[in-house]
Amino acid sequence: MAQYNKKRQGGFVNRLLMGAEKSEGFARASLPSNRWELFWDILKNNFGKMVLINLMICVFCIPVVLVFFFRHVLQINLGTQYPFSHGFGVGYQAPIDLSSMPESIAFNSNLMSFLLMPIAMCFLAIGLSGGAYIMRNLVWTEGIFVANDFWKGIKQNFKTILIICALYSIVFYLSVCTISFFNLWIATSVKLSWLLWVGKIACIIVLILYSIMSLHMVTMTVTYQTTFKQLLKNSFYTTFALLIHNVIFIVLGLVPCLLLLLGSFFYALGIVIVILFAFSFFLLVWTNYCQWIYDRYINDKVPGATKNKGIYQKVKADGSIKQADKLKQQMDIAMLSSLSSKPIKPITDEELQLAELPESFNRADIERLNQSRKALYEDNEKYIQEHANDEYFVKIAQANEKNIANEKERQERISKAQRELAKRKKKK
Repeated sequence: MAQYNKKRQGGFVNRLLMGAEKSEGFARASLPSNRWELFWDILKNNFGKMVLINLMICVFCIPVVLVFFFRHVLQINLGTQYPFSHGFGVGYQAPIDLSSMPESIAFNSNLMSFLLMPIAMCFLAIGLSGGAYIMRNLVWTEGIFVANDFWKGIKQNFKTILIICALYSIVFYLSVCTISFFNLWIATSVKLSWLLWVGKIACIIVLILYSIMSLHMVTMTVTYQTTFKQLLKNSFYTTFALLIHNVIFIVLGLVPCLLLLLGSFFYALGIVIVILFAFSFFLLVWTNYCQWIYDRYINDKVPGATKNKGIYQKVKADGSIKQADKLKQQMDIAMLSSLSSKPIKPITDEELQLAELPESFNRADIERLNQSRKALYEDNEKYIQEHANDEYFVKIAQANEKNIANEKERQERISKAQRELAKRKKKK
């Protein structure tokens, strides 16, 4: 009785730590079966890695931050040089029209400071290459080593992402300077102001759309091996065909940055969140969303591409398996063996158990051991007979038979070729 209680206690502790195994698909049932579940699973189980990824990306964002800081300092210096409040005579100010001065300062500061943006974007390309690659592996539920995979992502994707970032910096510079110029023109002119507003809005739309295209290009670069021309084409299609979806998921990805808009104490807290979490969170949201796009619209047209990587079949409580689109094809290679073609009863510690022999045992103990062994064998045979005709195992058995036949035919062809070669050698 003491041994039985000890064993039962061990089973309870094991279930407490590892969970109960009461169905064939217990482990698979706990895995994510759609993109939303995958997102929360990664967020919950890889939070520390995401913080580390974010810190590594932040290092390469420093030049971009310095460019905006330089712009801010430049605006302050230009503001001190303009006659906003200079004294004139004895306590009087000069009657100067200052209506367009703020727009002029913004235009000049943007024109000078954002010339440095291409250099800053080259450094950002390094962080994006490693961060996007690691995030792709996380979404594919592949094991990662953050530092090693970050460096591997840089080696594989840096050249293409560098071109993407360089082009984006040029589009950004031209768009921002053009918008500033339209603001200055609107402030100094009242004629055809509606046309100026149309031009300004058009520049803003172009910048937003190209920003979305650039995000798609980065994700496609770490997912597919393709030419830059094809990269532009595919990103253009995904940007315009799924414009509403793109905007929604970009807004969701920017949720950690919302505290920056509240000011005061929340602004300081928002900066901490951005440093620790914001970039990796955005990459997770965007990469997970893009993989959904690829599964739905692209992977069927790409030879060798695997759909639903990181997504698993949902197993019901009765052990039956719900068919997924292509997941079964992914598992066929691993399942085509003599072990997988036969039903295997799940192991539990609550049903039949193999009796244990005490340190000093007699004939009755040995008989009890043999009876428990026989009961386990009969129970397993009964389970095999009950599930032998299941479609899942029948299909695997048929595939095994086909593989055996193909292997036999291959061996026969090899033997025939060897005999023919031997005859030719004899003739010579």
